Amino acid sequence: MNVKKNEFLSYVILDELRDNTFEEIYEKAESLYHDGKISETDLKHIATYIVGINQVFLQHGENNYTVRQATLEDVDALVDMVAFWASQGQNLPRKKSDIVRNIQSFAVCVKDRQVLGCACLYVYDSGLAEIRSLGVSPVVQRQGQGRAIVQFLLRRARKMFIDRVFVLTRSPEFFGKIGFKLTVKEKLPEKILKDCDNCPKKDKCDEIAFIYELNE
Repeated sequence: MNVKKNEFLSYVILDELRDNTFEEIYEKAESLYHDGKISETDLKHIATYIVGINQVFLQHGENNYTVRQATLEDVDALVDMVAFWASQGQNLPRKKSDIVRNIQSFAVCVKDRQVLGCACLYVYDSGLAEIRSLGVSPVVQRQGQGRAIVQFLLRRARKMFIDRVFVLTRSPEFFGKIGFKLTVKEKLPEKILKDCDNCPKKDKCDEIAFIYELNE
């Protein structure tokens, strides 16, 4: 069946639904249901539509994985992922208690209920944000999971009205390809005061700073 673009002009996407994941849209619907604003039948219809759309994309997509908000059920997988890349010198180690306390800041990439990758969005007092603890299972690298996680966190930052997101990385090519621009750590005083001044590699840092301007 050939579908012309103008056949969809009668469908209006509400601003509050733009850039939301299926999971977030369903959570909005659940909230409306619990507030008595929609019926149980309406909620079931929304769930059915979401499942149907998801199945279509899964059938025709090359990568059948999803990116979502991390939960406490993901903690052990997050601990293992962060520890692996810390052992490779790609990020800083983090205690399990720290990950649990900051679980809301993490996003995970999942396929068949298995965590394939993760990262978190740390927000400074000034409103500047940093993507930290980015890591993807070495078994599935270079299949788009890292990009998908970063884009998920950038959408989250935009919803929070954050203007700038930065990263310190040893993989400059990756961040350059997805829209980040080269900068210098001296332009990130929040990071310097919090972490860099106390880092044992302060005088021989090999990480490169990149920044993403969300309002450009």
